[in-house]
Amino acid sequence: MKPADAEAALRAARESLGHLAPFTDTHPLLDQAWGYAVQGLDRAHRLASGERVVGAKLGLTSKAKQTRMNVDQPVVGFLTDAMRIHPDHGALDPRRWVRPRIEPEIAFITATDLAEPIDFEGAHAAVESVAVAAEVIDSRFAEFRFRLPDVLADNTSAAGFVVGPPRHLDDPDALVGLDCRLEVDDRIVQRATGAAILGHPLRALVRLSEHLARQGAVLPAGSVVLAGALTDAVPLTPGSRYTIRMGPLGELSLEA
Repeated sequence: MKPADAEAALRAARESLGHLAPFTDTHPLLDQAWGYAVQGLDRAHRLASGERVVGAKLGLTSKAKQTRMNVDQPVVGFLTDAMRIHPDHGALDPRRWVRPRIEPEIAFITATDLAEPIDFEGAHAAVESVAVAAEVIDSRFAEFRFRLPDVLADNTSAAGFVVGPPRHLDDPDALVGLDCRLEVDDRIVQRATGAAILGHPLRALVRLSEHLARQGAVLPAGSVVLAGALTDAVPLTPGSRYTIRMGPLGELSLEA
């Protein structure tokens, strides 16, 4: 299947709020490179339509999810200004998407351009600030049923994101034990620590830098990087209230 055909099908489904069967159902030999090629065409079309890339997101940052998808490294998607939701609005409209889910994230704001591989110390130096965040994921594939090439082509299910007030990162190791709680209507439904992200959230920036180097891409300073979900996503249900608490990073409350 040609990447251009897949990109057109995904775009049509997104615009019509429809869904597709996974491409790998009929084309089982599609691979990771194909998925990123489709994603690249998606990004180019969005830019041509007036959107701006404002950051990147990582997925499959937990060992359990990597094993489930049979991959040995996180996947990467892009974020545009059209996906950004201002936290002061405090409301999410589920009608914008087909089957939206929300998950808690740690967001980094970059202090430098990312283009070449960096190590752990370089990742710390690359952070201007850190914040509690939420990502809304949505899939063009019914019931979130897909294989790796499909989800890469669908920009890793990226749909929307909200970033809370930025904080200075004094002690990066404090992120490892960070207590994350996701509440729905004042009831804790998911809980994890920062260690859920590759053992240390800063490793997400290391992996992102390696991906960018392979792609020959640059993520400019001032970009948002979502380090990966700390917990499983939960459905975004009209009328519900979602609160993400992350100790010293503060909290983020949103209503659907």
